[in-house]
Amino acid sequence: MPITSERVEVERKPKLGGGGPGKTPYRRGFGGGDDGDHEHGPQDFYSSQQRLRRGRIGVAIGIIGVTTLFIVLTVVYLARLGTHHWDPGARQEVYDWRPLMLPYAQLWINSALLVLSSLALELQRRSMIKNAEFSVMGIAPPRLTSDLPWLAITVGLGLSFLAGQMLVWSRLRSQGLYLHANPSSSFFYLLTGLHALHLAGGLIALLYVACGTWLRMRFESRRIAVDVTAWYWHFMGLLWFGIFALLHFARG
Repeated sequence: MPITSERVEVERKPKLGGGGPGKTPYRRGFGGGDDGDHEHGPQDFYSSQQRLRRGRIGVAIGIIGVTTLFIVLTVVYLARLGTHHWDPGARQEVYDWRPLMLPYAQLWINSALLVLSSLALELQRRSMIKNAEFSVMGIAPPRLTSDLPWLAITVGLGLSFLAGQMLVWSRLRSQGLYLHANPSSSFFYLLTGLHALHLAGGLIALLYVACGTWLRMRFESRRIAVDVTAWYWHFMGLLWFGIFALLHFARG
């Protein structure tokens, strides 16, 4: 009796993921312990560098605007320093500029706080750059590079500088030197107050980045924010010493 055989075709499922049946296709952000916090690959790194370049250009434009403002104030300050004022009561021109006795001890302490804050922020900026480079290579950053709280130190020193400036203004008021007491005191409050206001803007940006973990900010976004804010912060430090020098050497 002839034997008949049935040919049974077994459907073979395609292999997924290149590592055997049953594996899911590889997609970025899945597997390997990646939580999506870092961007990987040359294309992503190039994209972040483009964002960083645009951020630096924006900060440079802002720095030019602030520099222009303080140059104008310096010219007005020097012009007012050598100008006599017309007194309607005496019906004559009088020289009403009174040199200030600056609280140098507190001003130098404030200057040191600002220098230290700028140094701490620069260390934070370089640390995040190294972390980004290690991330692109797929290597975990060294703990000594990633765990030091330079950003928190910068914020603390920046707040201390602003508190020190408020202490300087309080000491001047205790001497009866208010905003409109004398042209020299008016310019002192104006110059130091505007500088403190612009510095507070940078401090707000740093506080926002410091809270990035709770705000679910990506690492690259935080790195770019720290980088552009660091350049602005360094500029504010140089601007402060320019104001300090002006108030010291051109007191009248």
